[in-house]
Amino acid sequence: MPFRYLDLVNEITAPMPPMPVARLGTPPWTTPTRAVKESTVIILSSAGVHLRNQPAFKPVDDLSFRLLPADLDPAELVVSHPSPIRRPGRADVNVVHPYQRLSELASSGLIGAAATHHLSMLGAIKALVPLVTKTGPALADTIRAAGADLVLIVPLCPACHQSMGLLARVLESEGLVTVSITGARDITERVRPPRAAFLDYPLGNALGRPHQIEEQRAICLSVLGLAELVEVPGEIADLPYAWPEPDWDNEIAELYRRDRKTVARQRQAEFDSSGRHWAADQVALIEALL
Repeated sequence: MPFRYLDLVNEITAPMPPMPVARLGTPPWTTPTRAVKESTVIILSSAGVHLRNQPAFKPVDDLSFRLLPADLDPAELVVSHPSPIRRPGRADVNVVHPYQRLSELASSGLIGAAATHHLSMLGAIKALVPLVTKTGPALADTIRAAGADLVLIVPLCPACHQSMGLLARVLESEGLVTVSITGARDITERVRPPRAAFLDYPLGNALGRPHQIEEQRAICLSVLGLAELVEVPGEIADLPYAWPEPDWDNEIAELYRRDRKTVARQRQAEFDSSGRHWAADQVALIEALL
């Protein structure tokens, strides 16, 4: 059974109420008009990647996004997400923002092209209504201006899986084709982005292990292939990759428990000064809206 990250978050942040996650129905759907080999692909990642000379994202509820040129040296990029599972991305940015892998796939003719720039946010977002009504349409405009046909969506932490899943639905409703990677199947099953591939790896290794270039490239290509293979909106496809250490679930649970203060700080943003769980209200509004 896949690891249940929502249960872990709720365990380590008790006695807070459970982290609210939307339960949504059939997602919007845009039928692809181009094969993957003819498509221009753009990344939307949620690890808070930014240029080294830029200020970091806010750790919670930063609704901005950054445009990152596709020809940068990895040393020019910083992963600013504070989650306990940030370390793999800091060791190799391509596991959370696989821009070099896309360029290689384009050079090999396996995709039409990689966009000249990609997009990153910090996905620990509780303000879901403005995310959906303002940030989502702004992202859609930016993606269309980039000439992209296919959006590769890469969430990082459990909260990111909700926010990025919601954005996938918004982008699809705007006429854009999206494919998402997920390592938190329990959350993705609730939010239901249009097309998702489940990689049974520890969170933080969204598109493979650090510095395993061939593995990252193969996983990217498998996820992009969903644009042609998935015919049922909301379907989650299982990827045929296995993490080499069978007890990784115990290790990642312990990692979260050791860093529970970071997770609790992020979750505290769900409550207003009176103690009202306003983030739960946001989820209820999203369920009515989408």
